[in-house]
Amino acid sequence: MKYLVFLNRFDLNLNKLKTKLNFNKYIEEKNQVLIESDLDLQEAIKLQEISKIATIVRDYKNFDFKTLQKECLETIKKLKLKSYKIEIKFHDKIPISSSSIYKHINPYLKYENYEFSEDPDLYFYLEIKKEDNNNFYRLSYSLKKYWNKVNLVKVNLNNFYIVLENPELPEELSDFLRLCFIFKLPLRILTNDVKNFEKVLKKAKTITKGINYTDFDLKIIPFLSKDFIKVGFTKHASMNEKDLKNFFKENKDYKMCLIFGNDKFGLTQEVRDDLDYSFRLTPELKKPLKASHALSYVLGFYINENLL
Repeated sequence: MKYLVFLNRFDLNLNKLKTKLNFNKYIEEKNQVLIESDLDLQEAIKLQEISKIATIVRDYKNFDFKTLQKECLETIKKLKLKSYKIEIKFHDKIPISSSSIYKHINPYLKYENYEFSEDPDLYFYLEIKKEDNNNFYRLSYSLKKYWNKVNLVKVNLNNFYIVLENPELPEELSDFLRLCFIFKLPLRILTNDVKNFEKVLKKAKTITKGINYTDFDLKIIPFLSKDFIKVGFTKHASMNEKDLKNFFKENKDYKMCLIFGNDKFGLTQEVRDDLDYSFRLTPELKKPLKASHALSYVLGFYINENLL
């Protein structure tokens, strides 16, 4: 059998991987390797070097919609599965779009009672390239457990808003952007100096690449809202993690904003006086956590206590 093995992007030795997978014939491609082997998929997918595995249906051949339709139908029939999704990779620019492929494949399979799904049983991986003015495609497939290797923990943090007061350093703001993006948290910047913040934000965005800011919930606020429980974190608070644990349990159904000061000065006096609750974190008081570290610590603490 021929398999397309997708490699994780870290330092790895392909010769060692060959030994682990016990294959001889292979073609190394960008971030993947095409191998011919009697592969034990269940054991292979456990390797950290591998992100996903697909089984080759047809190696590169001239692009033809009718042939592609039939191969997709024959594959899903053979595997006795009901739902599918098509992932498409264009290696070159060609006059064929993803939407045109979907329009040819999806109605064809739907007529045969197979359903497109965002969480399918079967993934088709279609690669298209151009050589000598001709279009070629390679079709492979993968079961869900070999395509989505990582089982992500579904974290529901919908009752949290994150507030950072007066960020002055691009690095500290960048860390908050990253954390809020990862956990899908709204970020509010508490400041009256909008002009200076915009300069810091511009630099922070250059540090934190890969975030789609169109969908990112980021707003500037001049004061804290009375619609949320205001929870601040400062080394001057008297309550600690034990109190925080009880607080989360007692207020799990309420909206709350978690408020952090900047790395230079922490929370201002005005904000500390406006808090409903304040907590200190870790046993260390002389050298407290940075604001982004504190946010990570609180989120990990909450997730561990409530979701895992």
